[in-house]
Amino acid sequence: MTRPHPRHPTILHALLAAAEQGHHAPTVTLAHDTTHQETLRHDTLLDAAARTAAALAEHGIRPGDRVVLCLPTAAPFPTAFLGTQLLGATPTAIAVPARLGGAAGFESQLKDLLDYLRPAALITTPTVITALPHLTDTHLTDTRLINADTLHTRALDPTAPTHPLNPPHPDTLALIQCTSGSTGTPKGVQITHANLAANCEQFTTALHWTPHDTTVSWAPLYHDMGLITGLMCPLYAGADTVLMPPTRFLRAPTEWLHHITTHHGTIAAAPNFAYGYLTTRVNDNDLNGIDLSTWRIALCGAEPVKPATIKPFIERFTRWGLPPNAFTPAYGMAEATLVITTTHPDTPLTHDSINRHTAATHHTATDTDPNSPDALHIVDCGPPLTNTRIRITDTHNQPLPDNHIGHIQFQSPSRTTGYHNLPHETRNATTPDGWWKTGDIGYLRNGNLRITGRAKDLIIIRGANYYPTDIEHAAETVPGIRPGAVIALAHQPDHTDTEELHLIAETELHPTHHHTLRQAIHAAITTHTGIHTTTIHLVPKRAIPKTTSGKLQRTKARELFLHTTPPTTPPTTATTTPAT
Repeated sequence: MTRPHPRHPTILHALLAAAEQGHHAPTVTLAHDTTHQETLRHDTLLDAAARTAAALAEHGIRPGDRVVLCLPTAAPFPTAFLGTQLLGATPTAIAVPARLGGAAGFESQLKDLLDYLRPAALITTPTVITALPHLTDTHLTDTRLINADTLHTRALDPTAPTHPLNPPHPDTLALIQCTSGSTGTPKGVQITHANLAANCEQFTTALHWTPHDTTVSWAPLYHDMGLITGLMCPLYAGADTVLMPPTRFLRAPTEWLHHITTHHGTIAAAPNFAYGYLTTRVNDNDLNGIDLSTWRIALCGAEPVKPATIKPFIERFTRWGLPPNAFTPAYGMAEATLVITTTHPDTPLTHDSINRHTAATHHTATDTDPNSPDALHIVDCGPPLTNTRIRITDTHNQPLPDNHIGHIQFQSPSRTTGYHNLPHETRNATTPDGWWKTGDIGYLRNGNLRITGRAKDLIIIRGANYYPTDIEHAAETVPGIRPGAVIALAHQPDHTDTEELHLIAETELHPTHHHTLRQAIHAAITTHTGIHTTTIHLVPKRAIPKTTSGKLQRTKARELFLHTTPPTTPPTTATTTPAT
């Protein structure tokens, strides 16, 4: 594999180069809402990072130390993150708890993280510090608790001392990204400065990302999508970026579109659910003055891309200037820094319609009529980035040809060095010949990647593989079921020879309607997929656990509902035999 030649060996080299432009330097704008915002030019940001690094050194933080940032999307985040890197320490960003009134759950998670990372410091808000009175001395013995507001005030003080502007070596760690797994057990993905620069070079090149672009992002900065597309890539490209809190998008999704309009945003990224959220939650009356004509790249990743979600979004918002080909699916993971494949700018959204039964039983992608009830719609996520290789293999790591469904593996200069302090997990994720096992299932067609599901989530009924997302989408079509709040799980009872399909779905309907609702769900799944549900668990709104990045937590949902809720077998059948 050809080693790329990034324009900048590290993000801090890129920041140094941009800062030389002085008053003409690019900016990072923190938009609290549509009327209140704070802007940091790259030269100002560099000075603030240098003062932050000096302050951290006074706290006893040293190069090679780990530092946890528990901060919202606001100005203290970029100064603390970059200051930590400039010092030569390694930042890890985590979510601020949504409800500090009952911090017991967060406290437990934080203790697990402190035990795992053993950080030298935790930088967080005064509110979080006040809400953690029971964080035992045992867990803070070697971890300094730093008030982010005080640190940021120091960072903006022109009289405060600064740390020397010596960028780190490319082979040192740039960050540790803690993955949002379903079990709650921390797993830290180690990313070097070289990994980070390589992925930024690959991605910005693929998207023709230049200093003339402006990013507008609400994706959380503790998540790899938000951190890389919202902050790291713009810094690397020497381009402007506008960051808004995720909570603002969830409460008032139109604000994202207002910021794109006001700042002439050209690049914005979000998971699949966000595009559906905009389509269904925003009224036309809220779109007065909206102009999306500058939005040339609407990135989508982090979860399966559904044509049924994206097409209505495109059809609706082209009326407000959205370029018809702006939508850009991509595929990646934290273990690749972020991106592995992406479609190219100004390329129409493409998806295959394959026969779900052939996919399930023969593991091949065979085209079928898009309108057929047997059609499974799989989005084209594009070719691999430059200097990245992907392959599809069987369970023995043997490569498979095009249109054969199997395990996705990749090689890339942006690939992680491994999981922090987890050598066994790192070995299990790599093949003897140096490929990283993504844990995802998919196939290649003409060099482009299609994703069909997660290997660990496959539902295997009498030897046929079914994808939970396909089943979940069918259930979501039933009125009364909350979109994005359905989980399909496999369960094999004792003394049986095959798995059963269980469905967990959130609803706000009164229990008197549940019997009819279960019948409708059962009919929709059987018609759409050809398989039968054994049990349907109807649960209240927000009962299904999700990760901090909004992904459904299948393992926790199984623990909560599969063995605890009363039987709700659909009245029409109790079989799990696939339809013929």
